[in-house]
Amino acid sequence: MDLEIYKKILNIVHVGNFYYWILDVASTTIKFTSPDIANVLGYTPEEFMMNLFFQIIHPDDVSYFINFENKVAEFFFSLDIVRIFKYKVRSDYRLRKKNGEYIRILHHVITLQTTENGGVTKSFGIHTDITELKPEGTPTLSIIGMDGEPSYLNIEVEKVFEPTKSLLSDREKEVLFHIIHGKHSSEIAELLGLSKHTVLNHRRNILAKTGTKSTAELTIKTIQEGWM
Repeated sequence: MDLEIYKKILNIVHVGNFYYWILDVASTTIKFTSPDIANVLGYTPEEFMMNLFFQIIHPDDVSYFINFENKVAEFFFSLDIVRIFKYKVRSDYRLRKKNGEYIRILHHVITLQTTENGGVTKSFGIHTDITELKPEGTPTLSIIGMDGEPSYLNIEVEKVFEPTKSLLSDREKEVLFHIIHGKHSSEIAELLGLSKHTVLNHRRNILAKTGTKSTAELTIKTIQEGWM
């Protein structure tokens, strides 16, 4: 009954498509994802595991995500157990849908459960599609206080993680995504609005840059190197 009430509240207060999940922090396991994820990202709740989540973050936003998480952990570590429940985390970054398209999501997280010492063990998160509200721009982090606690907006975050220079261009990554999902050049061309000749050129460039000689070899190396 409580879950149904929360769902109704979420439908009222959230503008745009959204889905929510419950994370077991100790085991880094998503225990529940709402079926609404299919409308937002195209995945089923069963597909949405942590390994997939990390794979679909936009390559340019990975460093932001890691640095944000580090800052959030640092902040919550400084709180006593009562105040931990009086803050929610808000950030944004881009995720790749199942069809290869990127959207910008607004990421909200609150604490559901802690240990006796204040370590967070379960959290509740919501992802809302805000692509139309923020089609471009740099990801930002805010920590919002509730019940009279102060808020910290657009926090300056120390860079504990710096991304390496990307091997492939954004367009080549899009083509690569469809290649490893078994699409032919003509299908990729239609999906991305390109000519077949352009897609073939991208394929040749991808093979050259990655030092691979076949689609099979490219797929294996993509998985091993984490290019997608």
